[in-house]
Amino acid sequence: MTNLLILSSDTGEGHNSAAAALELAAAASGLRVSIRKPLEESGALNRCLAGFYNTLLAHRPQWMAKYFWLIEHGRPNERDFFYSKVRRFIGSFLDSEKPDLLLSVHPMLNHFVQRFIKEEDLGVACFTFVTDPFPPFWQGWASPYVDRFFVATAEALQGLTAMGVPAWRIERVPMPVRPQFQPFSSAQLNAFRNALAPASTSTILINGGARGGGPLWSIYRTTRRAAPNSNIVVICGRNARLRRRLEALDDPRTRVLGFVADIHRWVAASDLVLTKPGALSTFEALACGVPVLLLGVRGLMPQESGLFAAARRCEFGFAASRLKDIEDVIARGPQKWSRLREFIAQFYTCSSGLELIEKLQPGEIRVRRRNS
Repeated sequence: MTNLLILSSDTGEGHNSAAAALELAAAASGLRVSIRKPLEESGALNRCLAGFYNTLLAHRPQWMAKYFWLIEHGRPNERDFFYSKVRRFIGSFLDSEKPDLLLSVHPMLNHFVQRFIKEEDLGVACFTFVTDPFPPFWQGWASPYVDRFFVATAEALQGLTAMGVPAWRIERVPMPVRPQFQPFSSAQLNAFRNALAPASTSTILINGGARGGGPLWSIYRTTRRAAPNSNIVVICGRNARLRRRLEALDDPRTRVLGFVADIHRWVAASDLVLTKPGALSTFEALACGVPVLLLGVRGLMPQESGLFAAARRCEFGFAASRLKDIEDVIARGPQKWSRLREFIAQFYTCSSGLELIEKLQPGEIRVRRRNS
């Protein structure tokens, strides 16, 4: 049986969501699959750095542009000094998995492990799926040690070639989304909304993600003013302070949730999803056929700015840089929001990731199974 090793990281839940979708698709195709997180596994310092990134993301998103600049100019994932420090770990890491195929879904995981594989002539085919659908994105996505790259859009392909990756090494595939993200039937939708109570003409989901970051309190208050009769669901993730603050309002038309395992049900039951412009949270809503309102109220991370602009350009959603923008979109009402559903169908055909997995054929690149 062919062993597929997927590399991901907890710095951004979207990478883990993509990895989970690909894991399911690969297992269904008969591959033996494992997901590992070498950044977090390689030592306490790297875990601290990953935690620092997540702290910025949740509490100071407006600083992310400076962080992006620092990483792009420093490029720690390409430095010989850092590579020499983790080389022994990489050897042990690969020995523990013995992969035939390696697939990275994270921009910081495309260099050191793949370089080791090439230097040691291990014969492991190295692939990368670029989870950012629109440039600008991290320079780390481009690597001379990766055999083939997969991207979700023509714009991403062009962005990767501008970084020096030959076009013949890049293929387009649909964005992989976990299979539970799909539209509700009419019966499912009615049952779910009846359970929300009180009845309403529309349901708005404010998705704060796993960490509940950003100005969600202000976004909620703006949404409530613009839609006083709508049911609003707020996912606070692990932000317990925000959850308590919202629950204290005791608003009968507001449902406040923490970290939820069945977020797909809440997305599919909504008329509009408010979310930061993360690729996977956006495409998961689109897979359910639900329009999105992408949030950039405190500024945008550079790697999310392309998707933010594409929402308007491709007409699969809305984009808000100010609270006033949110108010204007919400005030249009569910009839105007629903008109975008036909554009969603044109923009994105839902995929479980099977199209990508089918291209990971060992015969396409000469793979010499390592001696165990």
